[in-house]
Amino acid sequence: MKQSVFVLFSMVIMVLAPLRSVAGNLDKMWDRANTAYVNGDYAGALTVYDSIESANKAGVKLYYNMGNAHFKSGHIGKAILYYSKAQRLDPFDEDVEYNLQVAQGYVKDRIEVVPEFFASRWLNDTRNAMSSNAWAVTSLVVLALALCGLLLYLLPLGMTYRKLGFWSVVLFGVLTIVSVTFASKQRSEAVESDDAVVMLSAAPVKSSPDSSSKDIFVIHEGTMVKVLDHLGDWSQISIADGNKGWILTSSIEIID
Repeated sequence: MKQSVFVLFSMVIMVLAPLRSVAGNLDKMWDRANTAYVNGDYAGALTVYDSIESANKAGVKLYYNMGNAHFKSGHIGKAILYYSKAQRLDPFDEDVEYNLQVAQGYVKDRIEVVPEFFASRWLNDTRNAMSSNAWAVTSLVVLALALCGLLLYLLPLGMTYRKLGFWSVVLFGVLTIVSVTFASKQRSEAVESDDAVVMLSAAPVKSSPDSSSKDIFVIHEGTMVKVLDHLGDWSQISIADGNKGWILTSSIEIID
């Protein structure tokens, strides 16, 4: 029996040892990157941050730090890209929101946003009030309440309780559908992003996906666009005022 326990304990140690080693290496990488950042070596910090991201350890903290390092290096486009990535993971982080606004203040383009219909704006604001995970949890809660209402309706407790159960099913059933829809929309936007940031100091937007076609307008580093389509080396994009055109895909980076 003692021998079996010893063997099991040894196996656990063998499994945990590599995990401790990986965690230790990751901590050292964070220390190196943060030390480089504090010392003003932003390029060195970004090199280590890139290694952490390549190790599938991306998160709000990493993207926020990368945004800061790029901003300090004068890379406005990259700073906005990584602040936006951090914001997608945590829309309620005030530091990320503040730094993103500061970085956007350095963008040359001042594009007037097309007014949004108030009902659509209200729905989007409501949906963005919580993350996809929070909406998913909410849908489970209201579904449980709807099932309780159904049970109340089916039990022989009198007409008053049956009416209460019926309207509970209707109300919480609708809320379940809304919560599931919001959660699905939030999730799809995070996974299948069509938002991008311009990386070039100046990027011409063409009337067609051809380098010899007419320039419609020019956008600058840090401007956020929405990708509508792809064709070869070109992407069709739209900007906040509704104008559309084609731009070289290499000029932009998707916020994924």
